[in-house]
Amino acid sequence: MAQPKPTPEPVVVPEALKPLVEQLANLSGEDRHRVVEAAEHAVRGRRFQGVSLEDLRRLTGLVAIGGNALEDCDALYDG
Repeated sequence: MAQPKPTPEPVVVPEALKPLVEQLANLSGEDRHRVVEAAEHAVRGRRFQGVSLEDLRRLTGLVAIGGNALEDCDALYDG
């Protein structure tokens, strides 16, 4: 005989978020999934601000990787 599955612990949310939880609970599964995906997309957009290909091409070559930072700084300021 199969063991009964344990009842998951309820998720505790702050009081201020409970109306949002209720609104999400009233959505269809598909709409709820869309809302969660849109929220995750918004979070990813805030973490990384991309650079357009045009800007990337314009900036290429302005920064050299490697070398000696002290010598580069001296050369810049001493001429």
